[in-house]
Amino acid sequence: MYELISIHENLMSRWVDLRNCETDKMECCFDDSELCMENQQDFGFMKIGKIYNCKILLFGRPLKGDEQITDDCIFCKLIYPKKKIGVRNFFQIEHNGSIYYISEKDVLKAENQKEFWFTSSRKDLIEVDGIVSARYLR
Repeated sequence: MYELISIHENLMSRWVDLRNCETDKMECCFDDSELCMENQQDFGFMKIGKIYNCKILLFGRPLKGDEQITDDCIFCKLIYPKKKIGVRNFFQIEHNGSIYYISEKDVLKAENQKEFWFTSSRKDLIEVDGIVSARYLR
């Protein structure tokens, strides 16, 4: 569960600051759910100070064996089985008590290791209280 701390609006997207209610960790997530079809729901219903069940996607890639670990890297523990969000398959990973999602193809790049380093360039909000971002419905 995450508490919505703040929203930073852009023209067609926004950044949301979330606080993990269990770990107290702050997350800054990209939200482009407003780019949806007319009959699809976006995350515009979220209100500052309210608590939501959120799924966060890590954008990036697994580290190759010879790459250096940097501040952008996190150590991932893979959680089985795969989860379907919308029409796509994701794996859950655990990092320091927080659960994130990474694409199925990124896990394959990690050669199906149960633990691996992942360099994350962005975090995306992909589901809130059962509402899936339209990007993952097609």
